[in-house]
Amino acid sequence: MPPTPSRHRFVIGALLFLTYAAFGVSWLALSPLTTDLMGFFHVTKREFSLVNTAVTIAKVVAPIATGAVAVRFGLKRTILLGSLLICAALVSPLVPSFPVFLASRFLFGLGGAVVVTLMGPMVMQWFPRNELPLVNAFNGVAVNSGIAVAMFVTSRVAATPLGWQGTLLVFGGVNAALFVAWALLGRDPESAPPTPGAAPPAPVGYLDVWRMKETWLCSLAFTGGVALYLSFSYWLPTFYQTEFHFEKVAASQYSGVVNLAGIPSAIACGFLTRRLGVRRPFLLVGGLLSGTAAFGMFLSSSPAVIFASAVLLGVSLFIPTAAISTLLMELEGVTPRHVSLMMGTMFSFCYVVCSFLPTYVFAEIRELTGSFVPGFVTLTVFSWVIFGAGLLIKETGPGRRGSPA
Repeated sequence: MPPTPSRHRFVIGALLFLTYAAFGVSWLALSPLTTDLMGFFHVTKREFSLVNTAVTIAKVVAPIATGAVAVRFGLKRTILLGSLLICAALVSPLVPSFPVFLASRFLFGLGGAVVVTLMGPMVMQWFPRNELPLVNAFNGVAVNSGIAVAMFVTSRVAATPLGWQGTLLVFGGVNAALFVAWALLGRDPESAPPTPGAAPPAPVGYLDVWRMKETWLCSLAFTGGVALYLSFSYWLPTFYQTEFHFEKVAASQYSGVVNLAGIPSAIACGFLTRRLGVRRPFLLVGGLLSGTAAFGMFLSSSPAVIFASAVLLGVSLFIPTAAISTLLMELEGVTPRHVSLMMGTMFSFCYVVCSFLPTYVFAEIRELTGSFVPGFVTLTVFSWVIFGAGLLIKETGPGRRGSPA
Protein backbone atom coordinates (compact mmCIF):
# COMPACT_ATOMS: atom_id res chain seq x y z
CA MET A 1 0.00 0.00 0.00
CA PRO A 2 1.49 3.42 -0.92
CA PRO A 3 2.39 5.75 1.92
CA THR A 4 -0.33 8.05 3.16
CA PRO A 5 0.24 11.56 1.70
CA SER A 6 -0.17 13.23 5.07
CA ARG A 7 1.33 16.66 5.69
CA HIS A 8 2.97 15.21 8.77
CA ARG A 9 5.42 13.47 6.45
CA PHE A 10 7.31 16.75 6.17
CA VAL A 11 7.76 16.80 9.95
CA ILE A 12 9.05 13.23 9.84
CA GLY A 13 11.39 14.07 6.96
CA ALA A 14 12.77 17.10 8.80
CA LEU A 15 13.30 15.09 12.00
CA LEU A 16 15.17 12.36 10.12
CA PHE A 17 17.48 14.82 8.35
CA LEU A 18 18.17 16.96 11.42
CA THR A 19 18.75 13.99 13.73
CA TYR A 20 21.42 12.48 11.50
CA ALA A 21 22.93 15.87 10.64
CA ALA A 22 23.24 16.68 14.35
CA PHE A 23 24.86 13.26 14.83
CA GLY A 24 27.41 14.25 12.18
CA VAL A 25 28.18 17.49 14.05
CA SER A 26 28.78 15.73 17.38
CA TRP A 27 30.72 12.93 15.65
CA LEU A 28 33.34 15.04 13.86
CA ALA A 29 33.44 17.85 16.41
CA LEU A 30 36.06 15.79 18.24
CA SER A 31 38.52 16.12 15.35
CA PRO A 32 39.38 19.83 15.85
CA LEU A 33 39.36 19.27 19.64
CA THR A 34 41.69 16.26 19.71
CA THR A 35 44.55 18.10 21.42
CA ASP A 36 42.24 19.47 24.15
CA LEU A 37 40.71 16.06 24.82
CA MET A 38 44.09 14.29 24.90
CA GLY A 39 45.36 16.81 27.43
CA PHE A 40 42.23 16.56 29.58
CA PHE A 41 42.28 12.75 29.74
CA HIS A 42 46.10 12.47 29.71
CA VAL A 43 46.17 9.95 26.87
CA THR A 44 48.44 9.46 23.88
CA LYS A 45 47.40 9.90 20.27
CA ARG A 46 47.37 6.11 19.87
CA GLU A 47 45.06 5.71 22.87
CA PHE A 48 42.79 8.49 21.67
CA SER A 49 42.38 6.72 18.30
CA LEU A 50 40.25 4.20 20.22
CA VAL A 51 37.48 6.82 20.13
CA ASN A 52 37.03 6.36 16.38
CA THR A 53 37.41 2.60 16.80
CA ALA A 54 34.54 2.57 19.31
CA VAL A 55 32.22 4.38 16.90
CA THR A 56 33.30 2.08 14.04
CA ILE A 57 32.58 -1.08 16.06
CA ALA A 58 29.18 0.30 16.99
CA LYS A 59 28.41 0.97 13.32
CA VAL A 60 29.37 -2.60 12.40
CA VAL A 61 27.24 -4.23 15.10
CA ALA A 62 24.17 -1.99 15.21
CA PRO A 63 22.73 -2.00 11.66
CA ILE A 64 22.28 -5.76 11.34
CA ALA A 65 20.58 -5.89 14.76
CA THR A 66 18.53 -2.75 14.06
CA GLY A 67 16.75 -4.27 11.08
CA ALA A 68 15.52 -7.20 13.17
CA VAL A 69 14.52 -4.98 16.12
CA ALA A 70 12.56 -2.62 13.87
CA VAL A 71 10.65 -5.51 12.32
CA ARG A 72 9.57 -6.60 15.81
CA PHE A 73 8.96 -3.30 17.61
CA GLY A 74 8.23 -0.81 14.83
CA LEU A 75 10.20 1.95 13.16
CA LYS A 76 9.20 4.87 15.37
CA ARG A 77 10.09 3.14 18.64
CA THR A 78 13.41 1.91 17.28
CA ILE A 79 14.39 5.32 15.87
CA LEU A 80 13.42 6.90 19.21
CA LEU A 81 15.80 4.46 20.92
CA GLY A 82 18.54 5.41 18.46
CA SER A 83 17.96 9.11 19.09
CA LEU A 84 18.21 8.48 22.84
CA LEU A 85 21.54 6.67 22.40
CA ILE A 86 22.88 9.60 20.36
CA CYS A 87 22.22 11.74 23.45
CA ALA A 88 25.28 10.07 24.99
CA ALA A 89 27.09 12.96 23.25
CA LEU A 90 25.62 15.20 25.95
CA VAL A 91 27.35 13.11 28.64
CA SER A 92 30.74 12.78 26.91
CA PRO A 93 32.24 16.16 27.95
CA LEU A 94 31.17 15.62 31.58
CA VAL A 95 32.64 12.17 32.28
CA PRO A 96 35.66 11.92 34.59
CA SER A 97 37.69 9.18 32.90
CA PHE A 98 38.74 8.12 29.43
CA PRO A 99 37.21 4.59 29.61
CA VAL A 100 33.82 6.11 30.47
CA PHE A 101 34.28 8.60 27.65
CA LEU A 102 34.95 5.68 25.26
CA ALA A 103 31.79 3.92 26.46
CA SER A 104 29.72 7.05 25.85
CA ARG A 105 31.08 7.33 22.30
CA PHE A 106 30.25 3.68 21.67
CA LEU A 107 26.63 4.29 22.72
CA PHE A 108 26.62 7.44 20.59
CA GLY A 109 27.83 5.41 17.59
CA LEU A 110 25.14 2.78 18.20
CA GLY A 111 22.48 5.47 18.11
CA GLY A 112 23.73 6.95 14.85
CA ALA A 113 23.82 3.51 13.22
CA VAL A 114 20.24 2.80 14.33
CA VAL A 115 18.95 6.07 12.88
CA VAL A 116 20.73 5.82 9.51
CA THR A 117 19.61 2.22 9.05
CA LEU A 118 15.94 3.13 9.50
CA MET A 119 15.81 6.41 7.59
CA GLY A 120 14.94 4.61 4.35
CA PRO A 121 12.14 2.41 5.74
CA MET A 122 10.62 5.39 7.58
CA VAL A 123 10.66 7.47 4.41
CA MET A 124 9.09 4.59 2.51
CA GLN A 125 6.24 4.44 5.04
CA TRP A 126 5.46 8.15 4.92
CA PHE A 127 6.25 9.48 1.45
CA PRO A 128 4.57 8.75 -1.90
CA ARG A 129 6.71 6.87 -4.39
CA ASN A 130 7.27 9.88 -6.64
CA GLU A 131 8.83 11.82 -3.72
CA LEU A 132 11.25 9.09 -2.65
CA PRO A 133 14.26 10.10 -4.82
CA LEU A 134 14.37 13.68 -3.54
CA VAL A 135 13.85 12.76 0.12
CA ASN A 136 16.50 10.04 -0.16
CA ALA A 137 18.90 12.56 -1.68
CA PHE A 138 18.53 14.92 1.27
CA ASN A 139 18.87 12.11 3.80
CA GLY A 140 21.91 10.80 1.96
CA VAL A 141 23.85 14.00 2.66
CA ALA A 142 22.54 14.62 6.19
CA VAL A 143 25.67 13.39 7.98
CA ASN A 144 27.95 15.12 5.44
CA SER A 145 26.13 18.39 6.13
CA GLY A 146 26.68 17.89 9.84
CA ILE A 147 30.36 17.10 9.30
CA ALA A 148 30.78 20.26 7.23
CA VAL A 149 29.19 22.32 10.01
CA ALA A 150 31.40 20.67 12.62
CA MET A 151 34.61 21.36 10.71
CA PHE A 152 33.59 24.99 10.11
CA VAL A 153 32.25 26.08 13.52
CA THR A 154 33.78 23.83 16.22
CA SER A 155 37.11 25.61 16.57
CA ARG A 156 35.42 29.01 16.46
CA VAL A 157 32.93 28.14 19.20
CA ALA A 158 35.62 26.45 21.32
CA ALA A 159 37.65 29.67 21.17
CA THR A 160 34.84 31.51 23.02
CA PRO A 161 34.37 31.39 26.81
CA LEU A 162 32.39 28.17 26.29
CA GLY A 163 35.63 26.27 25.71
CA TRP A 164 35.77 22.74 24.31
CA GLN A 165 33.51 21.27 26.99
CA GLY A 166 30.84 23.91 26.50
CA THR A 167 31.04 23.41 22.75
CA LEU A 168 30.43 19.67 23.03
CA LEU A 169 27.61 20.32 25.52
CA VAL A 170 25.91 22.67 23.05
CA PHE A 171 26.15 20.10 20.26
CA GLY A 172 24.93 17.36 22.61
CA GLY A 173 22.05 19.60 23.65
CA VAL A 174 20.92 19.75 20.02
CA ASN A 175 20.89 15.92 19.95
CA ALA A 176 18.81 15.90 23.15
CA ALA A 177 16.36 18.46 21.76
CA LEU A 178 15.83 16.29 18.68
CA PHE A 179 15.18 13.26 20.91
CA VAL A 180 12.44 15.24 22.65
CA ALA A 181 11.08 16.28 19.25
CA TRP A 182 10.94 12.61 18.18
CA ALA A 183 9.12 11.69 21.38
CA LEU A 184 6.53 14.42 20.80
CA LEU A 185 6.17 14.46 17.01
CA GLY A 186 7.46 11.13 15.73
CA ARG A 187 4.97 8.43 14.90
CA ASP A 188 4.24 5.62 12.51
CA PRO A 189 1.64 6.39 9.81
CA GLU A 190 -1.88 5.16 10.32
CA SER A 191 -2.40 1.78 8.72
CA ALA A 192 -5.38 1.04 6.52
CA PRO A 193 -7.85 -1.43 8.09
CA PRO A 194 -7.13 -5.01 6.99
CA THR A 195 -9.25 -6.41 4.18
CA PRO A 196 -11.79 -8.92 5.55
CA GLY A 197 -10.61 -12.46 4.90
CA ALA A 198 -7.13 -11.34 3.77
CA ALA A 199 -4.15 -13.33 4.99
CA PRO A 200 -1.79 -11.55 7.42
CA PRO A 201 1.48 -10.32 5.90
CA ALA A 202 4.12 -13.02 5.66
CA PRO A 203 6.99 -12.73 8.16
CA VAL A 204 10.21 -11.30 6.79
CA GLY A 205 13.70 -12.34 7.88
CA TYR A 206 17.28 -11.73 6.86
CA LEU A 207 17.41 -14.89 4.78
CA ASP A 208 14.62 -13.47 2.61
CA VAL A 209 16.56 -10.32 1.71
CA TRP A 210 19.93 -12.08 1.52
CA ARG A 211 18.55 -14.22 -1.30
CA MET A 212 17.92 -11.07 -3.35
CA LYS A 213 20.83 -10.03 -5.57
CA GLU A 214 19.76 -6.38 -5.30
CA THR A 215 20.64 -6.38 -1.59
CA TRP A 216 24.25 -7.26 -2.38
CA LEU A 217 24.59 -5.15 -5.52
CA CYS A 218 23.43 -2.03 -3.66
CA SER A 219 25.65 -2.96 -0.69
CA LEU A 220 28.68 -3.21 -2.97
CA ALA A 221 27.88 0.05 -4.74
CA PHE A 222 27.47 1.89 -1.44
CA THR A 223 30.64 0.35 0.01
CA GLY A 224 32.77 1.18 -3.04
CA GLY A 225 32.05 4.88 -2.73
CA VAL A 226 32.48 5.02 1.05
CA ALA A 227 35.78 3.09 0.99
CA LEU A 228 37.25 5.45 -1.60
CA TYR A 229 35.98 8.52 0.27
CA LEU A 230 37.45 7.32 3.59
CA SER A 231 40.80 6.28 2.15
CA PHE A 232 41.27 9.71 0.61
CA SER A 233 40.14 11.44 3.83
CA TYR A 234 42.59 9.39 5.92
CA TRP A 235 45.67 9.39 3.70
CA LEU A 236 45.63 12.20 1.12
CA PRO A 237 46.64 15.04 3.50
CA THR A 238 49.71 13.07 4.62
CA PHE A 239 50.48 12.09 1.03
CA TYR A 240 50.33 15.71 -0.15
CA GLN A 241 52.63 16.87 2.65
CA THR A 242 55.25 14.13 2.26
CA GLU A 243 55.23 13.66 -1.51
CA PHE A 244 54.19 17.04 -2.92
CA HIS A 245 55.41 19.17 0.05
CA PHE A 246 52.11 21.03 0.40
CA GLU A 247 51.50 23.12 3.50
CA LYS A 248 49.30 21.48 6.16
CA VAL A 249 46.26 23.69 5.49
CA ALA A 250 46.52 23.26 1.73
CA ALA A 251 46.97 19.51 2.11
CA SER A 252 43.76 19.20 4.13
CA GLN A 253 41.47 21.41 2.07
CA TYR A 254 40.88 19.02 -0.83
CA SER A 255 38.87 16.54 1.26
CA GLY A 256 36.61 19.46 2.16
CA VAL A 257 36.22 20.31 -1.53
CA VAL A 258 34.92 16.77 -2.18
CA ASN A 259 32.20 17.32 0.44
CA LEU A 260 31.32 20.83 -0.71
CA ALA A 261 30.91 19.66 -4.30
CA GLY A 262 29.12 16.46 -3.33
CA ILE A 263 26.30 17.77 -1.11
CA PRO A 264 24.59 20.04 -3.70
CA SER A 265 25.26 17.44 -6.41
CA ALA A 266 23.41 14.75 -4.46
CA ILE A 267 20.40 17.02 -3.99
CA ALA A 268 20.42 18.06 -7.66
CA CYS A 269 20.56 14.40 -8.69
CA GLY A 270 17.63 13.72 -6.37
CA PHE A 271 15.60 16.18 -8.47
CA LEU A 272 16.90 14.58 -11.68
CA THR A 273 16.20 11.05 -10.45
CA ARG A 274 12.62 12.05 -9.78
CA ARG A 275 12.26 14.04 -13.00
CA LEU A 276 13.73 11.42 -15.34
CA GLY A 277 12.16 8.44 -13.59
CA VAL A 278 15.30 6.26 -13.87
CA ARG A 279 17.86 5.01 -11.32
CA ARG A 280 20.51 2.85 -13.03
CA PRO A 281 22.12 5.64 -15.10
CA PHE A 282 23.10 7.46 -11.93
CA LEU A 283 25.06 4.41 -10.72
CA LEU A 284 26.66 3.97 -14.14
CA VAL A 285 27.68 7.61 -14.55
CA GLY A 286 28.71 8.06 -10.92
CA GLY A 287 30.75 4.85 -10.85
CA LEU A 288 32.52 5.59 -14.12
CA LEU A 289 33.36 9.20 -13.26
CA SER A 290 34.48 8.55 -9.66
CA GLY A 291 36.89 5.84 -10.75
CA THR A 292 38.33 8.28 -13.29
CA ALA A 293 38.41 11.51 -11.27
CA ALA A 294 40.07 9.77 -8.33
CA PHE A 295 43.28 9.22 -10.32
CA GLY A 296 43.68 12.97 -10.73
CA MET A 297 43.77 13.34 -6.94
CA PHE A 298 47.08 11.52 -6.55
CA LEU A 299 48.79 11.21 -9.95
CA SER A 300 49.26 14.96 -10.46
CA SER A 301 50.97 17.46 -8.17
CA SER A 302 49.28 20.44 -9.83
CA PRO A 303 46.93 22.19 -7.38
CA ALA A 304 44.63 23.11 -10.29
CA VAL A 305 44.35 19.49 -11.44
CA ILE A 306 43.83 18.24 -7.87
CA PHE A 307 41.13 20.85 -7.23
CA ALA A 308 39.29 20.03 -10.47
CA SER A 309 39.57 16.31 -9.70
CA ALA A 310 38.24 16.89 -6.15
CA VAL A 311 35.18 18.72 -7.51
CA LEU A 312 34.50 16.00 -10.08
CA LEU A 313 35.06 13.27 -7.49
CA GLY A 314 32.64 14.92 -5.07
CA VAL A 315 29.99 15.20 -7.76
CA SER A 316 30.45 11.62 -8.99
CA LEU A 317 30.59 9.97 -5.55
CA PHE A 318 27.34 11.62 -4.50
CA ILE A 319 25.45 11.10 -7.77
CA PRO A 320 24.26 7.56 -6.83
CA THR A 321 23.08 8.62 -3.34
CA ALA A 322 19.36 8.84 -4.09
CA ALA A 323 19.38 6.07 -6.69
CA ILE A 324 20.71 3.31 -4.39
CA SER A 325 18.11 3.80 -1.66
CA THR A 326 15.27 4.37 -4.11
CA LEU A 327 16.10 1.21 -6.08
CA LEU A 328 15.69 -0.92 -2.96
CA MET A 329 12.38 0.71 -2.06
CA GLU A 330 10.93 0.23 -5.55
CA LEU A 331 11.63 -3.49 -5.93
CA GLU A 332 8.51 -5.50 -6.58
CA GLY A 333 6.93 -6.90 -3.43
CA VAL A 334 9.26 -5.02 -1.09
CA THR A 335 7.79 -3.53 2.12
CA PRO A 336 9.33 -1.24 4.75
CA ARG A 337 10.17 -4.42 6.71
CA HIS A 338 12.22 -5.71 3.78
CA VAL A 339 13.96 -2.36 3.45
CA SER A 340 14.81 -2.31 7.19
CA LEU A 341 16.65 -5.61 6.78
CA MET A 342 18.22 -4.57 3.46
CA MET A 343 19.54 -1.34 4.96
CA GLY A 344 20.80 -3.22 8.00
CA THR A 345 22.69 -5.57 5.70
CA MET A 346 24.03 -2.74 3.53
CA PHE A 347 25.37 -0.61 6.38
CA SER A 348 26.86 -3.50 8.34
CA PHE A 349 28.54 -4.87 5.20
CA CYS A 350 29.89 -1.41 4.39
CA TYR A 351 31.26 -0.76 7.87
CA VAL A 352 32.86 -4.21 8.08
CA VAL A 353 34.70 -3.65 4.79
CA CYS A 354 35.55 -0.04 5.56
CA SER A 355 36.87 -0.87 9.02
CA PHE A 356 39.91 -2.51 7.45
CA LEU A 357 40.13 -1.79 3.69
CA PRO A 358 40.84 2.00 3.75
CA THR A 359 42.97 1.68 6.90
CA TYR A 360 44.66 -1.65 7.62
CA VAL A 361 44.88 -2.96 4.04
CA PHE A 362 45.99 0.43 2.73
CA ALA A 363 48.67 0.67 5.43
CA GLU A 364 49.92 -2.84 4.60
CA ILE A 365 50.15 -2.01 0.88
CA ARG A 366 52.10 1.13 1.71
CA GLU A 367 54.41 -0.84 4.01
CA LEU A 368 55.09 -3.43 1.31
CA THR A 369 55.60 -0.98 -1.56
CA GLY A 370 56.95 2.07 0.25
CA SER A 371 54.45 4.29 -1.59
CA PHE A 372 50.94 5.64 -1.13
CA VAL A 373 50.10 5.29 -4.81
CA PRO A 374 49.43 1.51 -5.01
CA GLY A 375 46.95 1.83 -2.15
CA PHE A 376 45.17 4.71 -3.85
CA VAL A 377 45.04 2.74 -7.10
CA THR A 378 43.58 -0.29 -5.28
CA LEU A 379 40.79 1.73 -3.67
CA THR A 380 40.09 3.62 -6.90
CA VAL A 381 39.75 0.41 -8.92
CA PHE A 382 37.55 -1.05 -6.16
CA SER A 383 35.20 1.95 -6.47
CA TRP A 384 34.30 0.76 -9.98
CA VAL A 385 31.97 -1.76 -8.28
CA ILE A 386 29.48 1.14 -8.40
CA PHE A 387 29.55 0.96 -12.20
CA GLY A 388 29.41 -2.85 -12.11
CA ALA A 389 26.36 -2.80 -9.85
CA GLY A 390 24.68 -0.38 -12.24
CA LEU A 391 25.24 -2.82 -15.09
CA LEU A 392 23.83 -5.82 -13.21
CA ILE A 393 20.88 -4.33 -11.36
CA LYS A 394 17.50 -3.89 -13.03
CA GLU A 395 15.79 -0.54 -13.50
CA THR A 396 12.90 0.09 -11.09
CA GLY A 397 11.92 3.69 -11.90
CA PRO A 398 8.74 4.70 -13.74
CA GLY A 399 10.83 5.85 -16.71
CA ARG A 400 12.10 2.37 -17.51
CA ARG A 401 11.42 0.97 -20.96
CA GLY A 402 8.10 -0.80 -21.14
CA SER A 403 6.72 0.61 -17.89
CA PRO A 404 3.08 1.74 -17.81
CA ALA A 405 2.47 5.45 -18.22
